Amino acid sequence: MMQPNDNDQDKDQIKNQDNIHALDERIDKMKAQHGLSDEDKKAKATNEGVKAGVELCAPIAVFFFIGVLLDNHLETSPIFMMLFFVLGVITGFWNIYKLTK
Repeated sequence: MMQPNDNDQDKDQIKNQDNIHALDERIDKMKAQHGLSDEDKKAKATNEGVKAGVELCAPIAVFFFIGVLLDNHLETSPIFMMLFFVLGVITGFWNIYKLTK
């Protein structure tokens, strides 16, 4: 008598495993259709991180360079370099603020 119950349990386990496998396939298919795959999420996060870094660093570098050029051209101490560096930092953080809004 024990044998048929064990056999029925094995069949139920196999059936449950097949159902789980079929469900996993359906979930993966839906993720692919809607662009929600794990690779897409990682790529999007990386893209946004790089974009934020560029949005922060580019104005700082550009304004710093403009300040150095003005100081060299006007033969002044690093007043313009410091002034334009601060302006670049403010602009960079303003860009990050707009990006996250």
